[in-house]
Amino acid sequence: MCGRFGLSRAQRELAGEFADLNPRFDVRDLEPRYNIAPTQPVLTLCVDAGRVRASEVRWGITGPASRDGTRRDLINVRAETALGTGWFRELLERRRVLVPASHFYEWRTLRGRRRQPMLIGPASGDVFALAGLLGGWTDEATGEIVPAVAILTTEPNGLVSEIHNRMPVVLSRSSWGRWLDPDAGAGDVADLLAPCPDGLLCARPVSTLVNDVANEGPALVEAAPVVEREVDQLELPW
Repeated sequence: MCGRFGLSRAQRELAGEFADLNPRFDVRDLEPRYNIAPTQPVLTLCVDAGRVRASEVRWGITGPASRDGTRRDLINVRAETALGTGWFRELLERRRVLVPASHFYEWRTLRGRRRQPMLIGPASGDVFALAGLLGGWTDEATGEIVPAVAILTTEPNGLVSEIHNRMPVVLSRSSWGRWLDPDAGAGDVADLLAPCPDGLLCARPVSTLVNDVANEGPALVEAAPVVEREVDQLELPW
């Protein structure tokens, strides 16, 4: 899955990374973030009135009503679900966004059910983009609906499969324009919802500081000692 990630670049650097899209930033003075968690604001890029717009929205959309009428928040949407029919397919058709990131985290389960966080990011060190769907989140107390995003997930590639059974959809730089193209439908981008090549990413163990969403800063991405004697991975609650 994808339940935590980071964007360790300041706004000026991001403008350079996405220069080909020439985004208009609706936010100012973006600072590096190393431990982005659900419900927090995240940067997204979408096409609005013919131009790419960079803005912050809530991470976690309110999903469709279930048979009993209840609705739940979704930070991830399975690519297989979005390629099906119904509400999620509609988001995939017309509400696609890029979610810039420098890394994401998954937790490897060890003996005694202890877990070690693993940082996964581009081997090149560049910023990459995750595939997102733009929806809304409903504040049940006030009824207010605010823009929100869910990150698409897919089967893991070879590297991530040793850590977890899902991974976020990582879009290659050459596909960013097609993903955002308002004239492209779900069928036109279906091939992008696949695991990225193994060589694109690398992984390393990091400190358990990342376990606490209140922790921030570059210390979270520093390499930590490898813990041996691993056991089978467990599904995380998110």
